[in-house]
Formats: sequence, structure tokens, C-alpha cells
Amino acid sequence: MASKKFSFIEMFVGAGGSHLGFKKQGDFQTLLVSDLQEDMCKTFKHNNPDVPYVIKDDIHNLSGKQILELIGLEKGKLDVIFGGVVCKGFSLAGVRSSSDPRNELYKKYINLVKDLQPKVAIIENVPGMASMMIKDGDEFSEDKKKRINEAWINLQKLNGLKSVIRKGQASAEQKREAKEIQSKKSDYRNLIKEGSMSVIGDIKLLYNKAGYNVLEPKILDASHYGSATTRRRLIIIAIRKDLDHTKFEFPPRKTFNPLTVGEVFKKINYDKEDIDNVPMGHNEKSVRRFKYIPEGGKITNIMDKLPKELKISNFYSRGCTMRLSRDKPAPTLVPGHSNFPVHPTEHRSITVREAGAIMGFPLNYKFFGSHTSRCEQVGQAVVVQMAEALADVTANFL
Repeated sequence: MASKKFSFIEMFVGAGGSHLGFKKQGDFQTLLVSDLQEDMCKTFKHNNPDVPYVIKDDIHNLSGKQILELIGLEKGKLDVIFGGVVCKGFSLAGVRSSSDPRNELYKKYINLVKDLQPKVAIIENVPGMASMMIKDGDEFSEDKKKRINEAWINLQKLNGLKSVIRKGQASAEQKREAKEIQSKKSDYRNLIKEGSMSVIGDIKLLYNKAGYNVLEPKILDASHYGSATTRRRLIIIAIRKDLDHTKFEFPPRKTFNPLTVGEVFKKINYDKEDIDNVPMGHNEKSVRRFKYIPEGGKITNIMDKLPKELKISNFYSRGCTMRLSRDKPAPTLVPGHSNFPVHPTEHRSITVREAGAIMGFPLNYKFFGSHTSRCEQVGQAVVVQMAEALADVTANFL
């Protein structure tokens, strides 16, 4: 362990999972964090009163000069900046829209890195970011830009039409339109490919211009670092060019017998009054449906056993249509109360507290906002144990 505290700031901090990991490691002092969401800032402030600056603002409104003035450091003196760049635009669970404004956030983040010149800059995101393409059509004619944009819109529309068709709710016109777009799908993809570049490629170019070398991105599994979830995340490390980036090593796997959901839940005091541990009030039909899902199983595997009135579309294959196993780590927890999985033995979705425990949050961590907001805060967080492992190798490098 180093004898000094390294300086650390964070953008898109959320509820504070990454901050907790870097704090737990012991060598870092968080000087400033920022997030746009009011509930997340309230949660962070309440649980982390030692952090001097919690800024609720859009990253586009923040400047490197403003941040340096607040934390009292000169340009180039900050040790680490961390950014769990908002990832909905990149997620495999949604439509990959090239025009989603959230796809531009990494550019602003790297622009801040350029202004601050920290020694190490970290981006955390969903694995899908590794294969994401963005529009790069500045050199194209207006006509070609228009055709590229129409191709994106049509492919996005096709996803929506397929969903309606799967649910058996499509009109003849919608089926015809889906068939027409499908017939041109290959042409649309080729057109988009011509007018696009990979997000990772763009990130490397931007970092290079900002004075950084980028290590080859890696996808880490949180269960390898002592967490009770197999949540996988893409980690992109940038090292300032005056430092030897070849000396930085990604964290090696620490645990080969992953922490299980059952082990985590045993630590929770269910007798304690805790608003974050109050189960959702599911409707009677949902509870009946839950009873058919075996421990560790999914509703799609037992659909033929369900009474007709309880059947749902095979399309709904995530969240509370799967039941956790006590003997295994949880899969990735998707933000949103309706998407949290079912408790291993009880006929309800897991609580905010149970989800927080799976993600590594302390059992006394208080979340603020509506039930949906609190679920989102947990589901969007960086897993504490993974952040701690990253903190460890970053401290060794520094």
C-alpha cells in the first residue's frame, strides 16, 4: 500500500459504487464527483459526507478549469479520473441508435481529461460498447448523410416492428413494412458501415490527441473479484504519455469460488426496519406466475406448464421472469424495479437492499427517491468489488 492518498474524481458517479471501491482500497481520496440525476446525488451525499464536492449538473456544463479551482490542484496534478459514462445508448438490451445523444458523452468526458491532464483516466461501460459504431460522416455529401440516417431509422424501426410481431399484435401493414425493411437490411447495414467508425477507435483517436496512450480495453467479470454477480463490464484505461503505460496491469482474477446470492442474503438483517428492504407489492397474477419458476430457472423454460391466463410472450425473458439461485452469483441486475429478478425462495422480486448487497453496497447504505429510482441507482452502479480491484492496480501503477 502506498503511504500517500492519491487524488480521485469521478463523473457519472451514480449512487457511488466506484467511489466506494476506490475508498475501500485505501490509497485514494475522492475530491469531487458529479452526476446529472438529483436522487443519485442525494444518495451519494448522504452516504459519503467526507467528499467535499458533489456537483449535480450535466457534464457539458463542467469545465476543467472550474474543477481544478474547486479541488485546489494545478493542471496535471490529479492522479485519477473515473467515468461510468452513461451507457443506455450502447447497451445490447436496447436499440443502438447512432443519433442517441448519450453516444456523445464519452467525447465530453475525454475533453475534460484533456483539460485536467490526470495521470490515469478510466472509462467503465457495458461490453456492447466494444462493438458499437457511430456516425462519422462529416466528409459525406448531404444526400449521403441523409441516406445513412434513414438507414439507421429503418433498422431501429425494424426492431420495434419485430417486437410487435412477436407479441402477435402486428397489423397486416406492419408485417408488410417489416418484410420490406428486412429485404433491404443488408444494404442498410453496408451503408451505415461506410459512414461509421467504431466507438473504441474514436476513443483511441481522441485520447491520442489529448496526450494519452490507451491500453487494449478489457471486459471484467465482477464475480472474479469477490462480488455476488457475474456482471461484465468493459474497462478502458488511458495513461498520460509522459508515464510508461506498459507498466499498468489489469487486475488478475482474485476469486475462483464466486460469492453466492445465498451467502450475501444471510448477512441482511430482515428484522430491521429498512425502507430499502421492503418488497414490492406484486399483483396476484404475477405472484401466481412466480410460483412456477424454479430456483435458478427462467419462465421461458416452463411456459408450457403455465395456465393460459398466466402466459406471457417469450420476448419477456429478463428480470422478474427469472429466479435467482442461492448457490450461484446473480446475473447482471438490469435497472428498473420491473426487471429485478425473483427471490430464490420467496415469490417476489428482490428488494433494493438485496440488490444493493449483491452489488457490494454496505448494508446500511441508504438510497433516496422513488422505488423505481432506487432500483435504477443500484442497477446502474459500478460493482464495488470490481472498482476496488481496479483501484488496487491503479495505486500500484502510480
